[in-house]
Amino acid sequence: MNNSTQLGFISSKIGELGTAVFHSHSNSVLNLNPTVVNTLKVDDNGSIWFFVNRPIQAITEFDKQFPAALNYYKKGSPFFLNVFGVARIVTDPEELACADIDDELRERASTDKLLLSVKIAHVNYFEKESSVPQTWLSKCKKVFEGLFGAGGDDYYFTPDFDVETHYA
Repeated sequence: MNNSTQLGFISSKIGELGTAVFHSHSNSVLNLNPTVVNTLKVDDNGSIWFFVNRPIQAITEFDKQFPAALNYYKKGSPFFLNVFGVARIVTDPEELACADIDDELRERASTDKLLLSVKIAHVNYFEKESSVPQTWLSKCKKVFEGLFGAGGDDYYFTPDFDVETHYA
């Protein structure tokens, strides 16, 4: 699979999930707090753009670049993503002017929000196995077998859990 195909696949999956938990992995004294973010876009260079709340401290005191992770998950979705990369705080007015965002978002970036860009370095894609639907009667039978040991020498009831498959 070539890079453009991989980026297209990752972009589509991020678009389906939409929200992620952002984690700063910086070793500096001042870090951005983990927060839930809404993805604005994934550009052709492999950068994910989003806003976080502006911290109380002066932005100049933070590292301009730092390692970060984005954990994309949506309840009911058959997959999830863990994205690792280098985050950049975008505060330069020229870069904001050149960024592919509309005027309202540009205004928010200069007032109450902080625009971040994470350059994708590594992505883990996980897909859950589909579970076989069970009838009410088969569930009851399994519970009784677990309680009364009708299933042989197995004395403990072990429910079926979804098993993750790693395709990274």
